[in-house]
Amino acid sequence: MDGRLQWCATLSRRGCKLELLMETTQKRILYKVLRASDRPLSRAEILSLGRKYLPRLGSATVDRYIKEQTKNFQLVGLSFPGQPTRYELPSEKEHPHFICRLCGKVFDLDIPMRLPKVTLPKGFHQTGGEVVYSGVCPACSGRVAFSKRPI
Repeated sequence: MDGRLQWCATLSRRGCKLELLMETTQKRILYKVLRASDRPLSRAEILSLGRKYLPRLGSATVDRYIKEQTKNFQLVGLSFPGQPTRYELPSEKEHPHFICRLCGKVFDLDIPMRLPKVTLPKGFHQTGGEVVYSGVCPACSGRVAFSKRPI
């Protein structure tokens, strides 16, 4: 079974509303763009890549798609300070991310995510955490010289 359909079947069992019957050409293209990407994409990147397949793809269509898919847990939004929200398809496992400090792109890291044990103040309840690394991506490190010092 396709990973997306398996994920949707799981959500369906949990009572989440799914919009799989309302597949349109635009939705198929946007899903294809997200599936083909090896990293989370911003709204602008999704629109730009989608227009390679469908030149008349509208920005409002992308906005509706993102809103609908995140509402139905078929798309995950990632927010990092000073960055536009990035979107990716749900993953079977949590994973850390890497932000390039030069181009601003966000990349998935295929390594285990280990959150440090934290003692929270009274009344706080942890529901999750994020691990984000930063530095320079391969494309940018080939364009500029930089020191090995932490940025």
